[in-house]
Amino acid sequence: MNKKLLGAALALALPFSAQADIIGATAGAYSWNQGWSGDLRGEETGDDKIDLEDDLGFDDERANSIFVALEHPIPVLPNIRLASTEMEIKETGTLTRSFNYDGKTYTANSQVTSDFDLSHIDATLYYEILDNIVSVDVGLTARMFDGDATISDGNQTGTSDIDFTIPLLYVGARVDLPLTGLYATGEIHGLKVDDDSIIDTKLGIGYEIGIVAFEAGVRSFEIDAEDDDAEFNMTVEGAFLGVVVDI
Repeated sequence: MNKKLLGAALALALPFSAQADIIGATAGAYSWNQGWSGDLRGEETGDDKIDLEDDLGFDDERANSIFVALEHPIPVLPNIRLASTEMEIKETGTLTRSFNYDGKTYTANSQVTSDFDLSHIDATLYYEILDNIVSVDVGLTARMFDGDATISDGNQTGTSDIDFTIPLLYVGARVDLPLTGLYATGEIHGLKVDDDSIIDTKLGIGYEIGIVAFEAGVRSFEIDAEDDDAEFNMTVEGAFLGVVVDI
């Protein structure tokens, strides 16, 4: 996935290099400690609501995310940002109660393996509306999910697809502390339509040395959505560490 993302970024850069000089290119990589909580319900009639922590024993998982952003001097055209986030957890444990999932019954005291994948790719078009001590970007993101939520007891496997693309509003901001190299940064991707919503926020502080910066902070991803009658009400949140290169 990461190789595809970087390849796409290079391909997108070619038209800009043919027409105008790129005045900004930024890339970053993060390690994110993800704590999972919430619940889901399968898409079949009679499926039960399943708690990720109490029923499936979900805990923490460490995963990575990367991004590449390209900015150019053509005022009417938006800048572009591509990002890839790993968000997958796999746990094995013994059930303390029985429940139905994907039309199948999982009984108490049986051992099950749960594998959930909320990994996604973002393609963001944005404009830089402030660029000084305070920088602000505003745009629109297409977030593409291609995963699933699977529960198996060795004899049967239930699955709900998490396979859709959703538009999200994007706002990113940075505030520099002059003459120190320190800055505060934040971004939010979010949208709420009727009872469905995705809110993804990241807040951090950074220290810049030349073209390299080191960042630390917290990220929180919340999804409350229904897809093909499957219901997802989950939160993935935790601290991150990252490095950013700005050329």
